[in-house]
Amino acid sequence: MKIFKSSLGPMVAAIGLVLCCQNQIMIAAQAAVPKVIENPETPKYSGKAAPELVFKQELSIPLVGRRYSFDVDEAGNIYILESLEGSIVVYDKDGKIIKQFGKKGQGPGEFENSVYLSVSPEKKIYVLDRPRKVIQIFDMNGKWLERRQLLSAGMMNNLKFDSAGCVYIQDMRNLFALKDEERIKRGVAGLSRLQKFNSRFEKIMDAEIWDNRFLKRAQNVGYNFLRYHDIFYYQIDSNDCLYYGDSSQYEIRQITSNGQLKKIIKKKGSRIPTTKQDLANLMKDFPELKGQDSEMSKIKPFFLDFHVLDKIGLLVGTYENEWNNKGILNCDLFDQDGFYIAKVKVPRYYYSKDQDSISEQRNRLFKNGRCYSLVYNEKDETLELVRHSVELKWPKPKN
Repeated sequence: MKIFKSSLGPMVAAIGLVLCCQNQIMIAAQAAVPKVIENPETPKYSGKAAPELVFKQELSIPLVGRRYSFDVDEAGNIYILESLEGSIVVYDKDGKIIKQFGKKGQGPGEFENSVYLSVSPEKKIYVLDRPRKVIQIFDMNGKWLERRQLLSAGMMNNLKFDSAGCVYIQDMRNLFALKDEERIKRGVAGLSRLQKFNSRFEKIMDAEIWDNRFLKRAQNVGYNFLRYHDIFYYQIDSNDCLYYGDSSQYEIRQITSNGQLKKIIKKKGSRIPTTKQDLANLMKDFPELKGQDSEMSKIKPFFLDFHVLDKIGLLVGTYENEWNNKGILNCDLFDQDGFYIAKVKVPRYYYSKDQDSISEQRNRLFKNGRCYSLVYNEKDETLELVRHSVELKWPKPKN
């Protein structure tokens, strides 16, 4: 499905972009032609010649709820938001509870429907409270500081910070409020966008605008959830570059912090058809999906997610052999230059939940050489947050 560009196009106008950030005006010089990397369907290395990603479990934190958002600070402390209860629990790097705060309500620092948590470089905790279009802000001790209301935003779903304190916010706007007759006729559920703000929440730009596809118009009235719908996914690396892609095509773009399109990573391949067994497996592994009115796409997206691993490259999750009994996900690994080097196996995680249909973000985070994931414990039917160390290992050279 086509991604609909913002008024800025692909963020690289020939005359340059004027961007505001941190009290400075930055002018992106005339954009150079981005580097396009066309990768084949098969990786450069395979079999015994291929590298592997080695995951070693270090920590497991049992959880009792069903809907979570989490982040990790530079010291390795883990901040977990239980969305349904509106509570935040902070764990140290050893998994011990440091503090707990937050509750449902309408007062200062209270949540009506908290959906996403992020820790800023300035060591503040930001929580999206969706119905009120509010971002609640706390210090690292859980003391409420202020709230920011973005009246121009639609339904806010997630936010991420870069190292300069600029923040990306993904929201979805109502097509009837926008009077977008063309998309309404096509049955589009909403118009999503990714916006970039400075630390004072002054808008810098629309990074991208696209049709949200998590719902499909029902034959009679209303909408049904669409399983295996295409998503827009984004990540920010340690150099403040934005990576984004639409899963309807195997193409991931790298944008510099000043808005210049630097690289386009492509890979040949075909999409995997869905089956009735896919639906049965979804209901088994993600029980909260039961009881929802839903349909299933005829084909799976090109990718499940992707993550930028410092000093390693780009890890792209795929749906290849999705329901194996080994508890793994099959991924494509690209080096730091964007070349497809190997297929690798990573631990499976709890990547599908109801609000992910809207936010299009996943329950996995890579930071400082470690991987943090929500994992479904099928035996106990509970969730846990698991931390692994991650290392890229190459085969030993032959003598």
